[in-house]
Amino acid sequence: MSAGTNDVVLELSRIGRELDALSHSIDQLDQAAVLAWSAHRKAYATECIDADGSVEDRKQHAVLAVEDQRVAAESADQVLRAAKERIRVLRDRLEIGRSISAARRSEFAAEYVGQTT
Repeated sequence: MSAGTNDVVLELSRIGRELDALSHSIDQLDQAAVLAWSAHRKAYATECIDADGSVEDRKQHAVLAVEDQRVAAESADQVLRAAKERIRVLRDRLEIGRSISAARRSEFAAEYVGQTT
């Protein structure tokens, strides 16, 4: 195996390991996002129920009171989206690496090995 081919194989192996690790963490990230949104909805409902005033006043009070939970839930969603995008990018890189590897194998097979001209 040539140095260039070996580099491709090593990079493909590294990408495969990273994809494996990310695929395992997606479940945890997804669960964190679901739990964050659940906490936000519960806090909002509690604030609406416990507040005084008109319906609109109670809603606005609740929005202000739970803004930190909303931001936490949005952040959890963003982390999940970023992980999914990283997986997409790695899959693209994996396909590129496979194409390069196949092209190198074709070049190697086409070379005159051991023949003098």
